[in-house]
Amino acid sequence: MSHQVVPIESLNGKSLVRKFPDNSQWPLNSFLVSQEKRVLFMPIAKNANTSLKQMFVRLSGHDKVNQILNGNIHINLTSQATGLSLCDYTPNEAANILGDNNYFRYVVLRDPLTRAASGYVSKFVLHPPPAGNCGEPPVVIGDAIDWIYHQRGEEPDYVRSITFEEFVIYVTENDDVKLDTHFKSQESYLGRQSFDFVGAVEKMGRLTDVLESHYKQKITLEHENRSMHRWSLLRRGDQHKLLPVQIYNQRIRAQSNELLTDDIAERLKWRYARDFELWQQALA
Repeated sequence: MSHQVVPIESLNGKSLVRKFPDNSQWPLNSFLVSQEKRVLFMPIAKNANTSLKQMFVRLSGHDKVNQILNGNIHINLTSQATGLSLCDYTPNEAANILGDNNYFRYVVLRDPLTRAASGYVSKFVLHPPPAGNCGEPPVVIGDAIDWIYHQRGEEPDYVRSITFEEFVIYVTENDDVKLDTHFKSQESYLGRQSFDFVGAVEKMGRLTDVLESHYKQKITLEHENRSMHRWSLLRRGDQHKLLPVQIYNQRIRAQSNELLTDDIAERLKWRYARDFELWQQALA
């Protein structure tokens, strides 16, 4: 099956692919590699990340699949030299892999609005990382909390945290370079790489069809956005102004995400404008 190569430009117009790329640094260190199957996959945080990584490992042909899948797959892929991460290779080897046109390359995008809401619910509400023993800010969300409290001229309160409305102010007033990978634009993951298939979380069937053609086998992908379904939000109009603990204590299922007011949606559409373009192309 033939797929069109889709070139995607980087934010600053500079190529991430050099003769000897720094594959130890983000975003190149995020690439997953299967040399046996000649596949490259760029996972994006909050885009069915866990499910897609698990599927990639199962299809990789690696002789230690069960070991890699046992436990936290994100930690296993970064802490173990499995050969499935681009950062496991020397810069020269990484350059050869990235420059090999025989590799099938794919990436999966997501509606930037639901990605932002899901990122907040997951990292601020459901699983907020603890602050350090000496008062250091928690990883992933600490910079956002620090920034908001600094704007108010207050000492950061990592337990109280920030509202979704404040989180949106933070991501819309800071560049990707300052944001955690869960909140960076999807475009920033891509650089000047070209992909044979750019899919969408909302249409996973297309991805499995394409991968079945490449791998020559039946593929089943099970995915549920647990942060938005298991802990969805109470139907009221002020969710975006509630603190994480107030949202968490509701524990009420709802049919839709009430965080996204019209104003917040417009701010996010402006912030992630290029992501919207790419995602809509993937849906078409």
